[in-house]
Amino acid sequence: MPSTASAPSPALHERLLARLRLRHLRLVDALATHSNLRRAAEATHMSQPAATQMLRELEALLEMPLFERHARGMRITDAGRLLAAHARMAIDSLRIATEDLCALAAQAARPVRIGALDAALVSVLQPAMPRLLAQHPQLRLVIEDGTGERLGAGLRGGAFDLVLLRQPARLEPGHRFIPLRSDRMVVIAGISHPAAKRRRLRLRDLADSRWILPPPHFAVRQALDAAWAQEKMVPREHPVQTLSPHLLRTLLAQPDVVMPVPHTSLDRLDRREVVQLPLQLDAPIEPLGLLYRPDDAGAAVQLLIDFLIEQAQGT
Repeated sequence: MPSTASAPSPALHERLLARLRLRHLRLVDALATHSNLRRAAEATHMSQPAATQMLRELEALLEMPLFERHARGMRITDAGRLLAAHARMAIDSLRIATEDLCALAAQAARPVRIGALDAALVSVLQPAMPRLLAQHPQLRLVIEDGTGERLGAGLRGGAFDLVLLRQPARLEPGHRFIPLRSDRMVVIAGISHPAAKRRRLRLRDLADSRWILPPPHFAVRQALDAAWAQEKMVPREHPVQTLSPHLLRTLLAQPDVVMPVPHTSLDRLDRREVVQLPLQLDAPIEPLGLLYRPDDAGAAVQLLIDFLIEQAQGT
């Protein structure tokens, strides 16, 4: 197919406005999820030939391939991945609009939609919930968890009214971040770990342990890498990488396994099975807080923001 590298962006935009249909976006989203044309066609309630034709139409409209066909299914291209992310945002925005219109028709209060990292759910929202609901019983909330990337995209696309996450490296225009809780990296192990009963440890004392490491872009992983760099050593990596609390319980039961976690995540761990090791580390990580768009914050959103700030300040 010809490349659009030299095609003016306004021309492509006009073509999309004139010819792009919502069914195109639904199909791309389904293909990105299933990587299989038949299953994507079933998910979007169309025949496989119709789905094939629709994908051809869309790729011709964009003048670039979105998926590569191979024997075991379909492999998404960079262009397909980009369009699928925006398709998901458009579908979510339409769902939100539908819910809002239904609420308006029923004269019901619009819920405040909150997206949150797991650590923020446990350490910021969960402690605030009893008092919040007691003081504001009329408040309606829709709460979802997700990654920082998904939460940021959801806020931009209108899927969330505010998100609870770590302080971004930079703020997009029209966004505001309010820190609510400071955080730092700590290291945990099962109660059978030889260091579990120690009163003091250095990081190098754990050189023989196997480390369950979060992905490199996680704040706690970056803090750990910086700490090991000061020791001029690298951790011995465990072959399993997971953030699932259920799997962590099993893995940390092994006597040589440790894991770095945010201090704010300790509340969700069973302290009868897991201990925080007594490491003397200077390992701060970005604070947890709320990110929102002031120009879009209605009365209910502002009420929730003010409440969370007061809760964080202990008032």
